[in-house]
Amino acid sequence: MNAVMDTLHGFGVSSTQYLQTHYKDAQGWFLFVSFAADLRNTFFIFFPIWFHLKESVGIKLIWVAVIGDWLNLVFKWILFGERPYWWVHETSYYINSSTPHIEQYPMTCETGPGSPSGHAMGAAGVYYTLVTSILAIMLSKEKKSSPKSLYLRGSLWTLFWTVQVCVCLSRVFIAAHFPHQVFAGVISGKQLNK
Repeated sequence: MNAVMDTLHGFGVSSTQYLQTHYKDAQGWFLFVSFAADLRNTFFIFFPIWFHLKESVGIKLIWVAVIGDWLNLVFKWILFGERPYWWVHETSYYINSSTPHIEQYPMTCETGPGSPSGHAMGAAGVYYTLVTSILAIMLSKEKKSSPKSLYLRGSLWTLFWTVQVCVCLSRVFIAAHFPHQVFAGVISGKQLNK
């Protein structure tokens, strides 16, 4: 099992190194996305706005954020999960080759367990709630196959997945998570609404 995890972690470090090398100019964007995807923004921005606009959506957002954050902590302590920046310096995986160099950023220095990604899980849960709520409000009297309905659904789900990809890439770029951890975060975050 350790060999499989080492191989998976090695792939993750290669992914981080690739992103940091080839997309160095996007560093500001990745750091902003990691900051913006923090659950604190749900409490300080999304909840007050939505509570004012539609109380039930605001309350749902708070519950998704609170339960999602709690479940993320439980999952992290059960699954544990390494962090790329620390793993690459502590592993014996690279004993026969040179250790890859990955950059450290202020947000890299998270010290707790890394699986699943809390940013990816929170973003998936909160934005899934937002998209489904907006669709329910906007399309309550529309036919599902009308052009307006199809356009709105297509636009909002494209935006949802664009945000998820950006959050996942940002967390891998700053070496806070391995790719499998952000994938697990998105899947588990989406399940919060089921």
